[in-house]
Amino acid sequence: MTEYLTEQEQIQQLKTWLKQYGPTIVLGIVLALIMTTSWRYWQNYQNKVLMHASSVYDEMLTLRAQNNEDGAIVQAKKILAHYRKTPYADMASLLLARDAVLKNDYPEAIKQLDWVIDHSKNTSMREIARIRVARILLTEQKPDEALKLLKKMNDKNYIGLVDEVRGDAYLIKQDPNAARKAYQLALQELPNAEVTRPILEMKYANLTTATHTAT
Repeated sequence: MTEYLTEQEQIQQLKTWLKQYGPTIVLGIVLALIMTTSWRYWQNYQNKVLMHASSVYDEMLTLRAQNNEDGAIVQAKKILAHYRKTPYADMASLLLARDAVLKNDYPEAIKQLDWVIDHSKNTSMREIARIRVARILLTEQKPDEALKLLKKMNDKNYIGLVDEVRGDAYLIKQDPNAARKAYQLALQELPNAEVTRPILEMKYANLTTATHTAT
């Protein structure tokens, strides 16, 4: 047993053990150091990318506030070109889509929103983009395409808004019963929506009144 070994025998035993297991231990230590260093490098790199993307995004917002639309678009496209894997790319695309809608450039708006749907890692962003595409399709009098698009859902927290858009689609399709049911569901799902609920209530009330008048 170890306690009965002489000092020389213990040293020899240690040498034998190191000779047998030493290379494996050293290799493990080296690999651990490489992994730790690589992870820290990656984290630092990601932080720098986010900081740069944030800076460009802030510049874009500043230019928009100054009504420098062209400059803001340049910054937004810079984000999409160089920082497309950051959350700022989603927001840049949404802003570009909004600008396109204001210009009635619906193909460009849909292109930007489709990018968010296809590339965003954020389920809420994807759902917002899908709802906005559906609304553009309704503006273009394409209710069937809008309804088809809304069959897929990334974030159930937006189901109330989805049902409201579905109601709008059924209304365009001249199906008031389906529209009323969709609006009713939306009202149940958006009990505290202070901004959208009054308009939604008006849509539902108008359909209900029209149905009672018809009967």
